[in-house]
Amino acid sequence: MVRMASLLAALALGCATSTPGSEMPIAPPPAGAADVLYWLLLGRFDSADQARSSPGYVAVQVVSCRAQVSGMGPRALYVEEARMETPGAPYRQRVYVLEPLEPSASVAMAQVFDLENPGAAAGACGRAEPPRFTRDALVERVGCAMRLRAEGSVWRGSTSGRGCPTTLGGATYAESEVMLDAVGFRSWERGFDATGAQKYGADAGPYVFLRRTPLPAR
Repeated sequence: MVRMASLLAALALGCATSTPGSEMPIAPPPAGAADVLYWLLLGRFDSADQARSSPGYVAVQVVSCRAQVSGMGPRALYVEEARMETPGAPYRQRVYVLEPLEPSASVAMAQVFDLENPGAAAGACGRAEPPRFTRDALVERVGCAMRLRAEGSVWRGSTSGRGCPTTLGGATYAESEVMLDAVGFRSWERGFDATGAQKYGADAGPYVFLRRTPLPAR
């Protein structure tokens, strides 16, 4: 996952509202937390500004679109992450499903799924029809769901403890944190071994992704 240098780590997302081309409504439409988060996550985002100002951080694009998964409710997202120089070759493809928690106005859960056959879905957000998946085509990342809570106009969430397993870089578990608003999101993922030693991920802080497409109509 992508990371940001300490200069950008100190900035709240709200400070990015002056970025050219980022003029968009800040207040989400009335709805429950799961609906608002689903709406905020739709679109194209990238970390190009961060990569230009912070050596050691790469420019990454995240594209998210509505998906249909039988039996998984109305708030499924298909998400691709790719380096900006190779947008057609995503290194991560997932499905996220947003579900309400209590109190439903301010708390929601994002369930995380890998794809059994990711190659077939690459580029799906650029097609005329939303991508469709059967439940059997998805593999739930058990323990990696995120609980997100509203803090004013900002939403914050994280995985829980050591519950999200991984083998990347010799790690045994991953910790992920996210902060999200109408301008974009910050995401910080790190992997640790059984002793708590960090095996991958940045020390300075999360990657900053700015929204590059307007918020969708609802």
